[in-house]
Amino acid sequence: MNWGLFALTVSAVLFAGWVVLAFRRRWSPVGLIASFACLLAAALNSAAPFRGAIDPAYMGYVFGYLAADKGLAVTLLAGPVLLGGAAAAYIAVTRRTGPLLWVVSAVCGSLAIILGGPWLRTAVTDPASNSIQFGEYLTLPGLLSTALLFVLLILPFIAGAIWAARGAVRPATA
Repeated sequence: MNWGLFALTVSAVLFAGWVVLAFRRRWSPVGLIASFACLLAAALNSAAPFRGAIDPAYMGYVFGYLAADKGLAVTLLAGPVLLGGAAAAYIAVTRRTGPLLWVVSAVCGSLAIILGGPWLRTAVTDPASNSIQFGEYLTLPGLLSTALLFVLLILPFIAGAIWAARGAVRPATA
């Protein structure tokens, strides 16, 4: 089975549903950013739960703090990221208030810890190792990459957790 194509298909379906919902609702800018970040987390984990369950040759899974060698352990770690990320993405793009935003807050907070912990450890111990390479001739140096990784990978989840918690305590307006 071509797992890359499988992941692309699942991600495309998730993204198409998200676009439909985003155009139907009046979303909050922070909610949209958090929603898209959760959608990306779901997309990055779109094949692992299935592959872990049925492919004995799967080489293993690592997503921030989450790691498993193979088999059902992969499914048990990646599955909730896929399902939680997709649910949080759809809720955050359709709601501005109400108790459903607790789901978004929990998912965003969890992803901030899962991805932010390893980032913070590297940022404190060896920020120069965080270089980002775009092809052979363009490499962003460590400190710039560390800051960019925070802004793109961690900050949306922190902002989303706070935004969703604040919205969750207000009465639902859909």
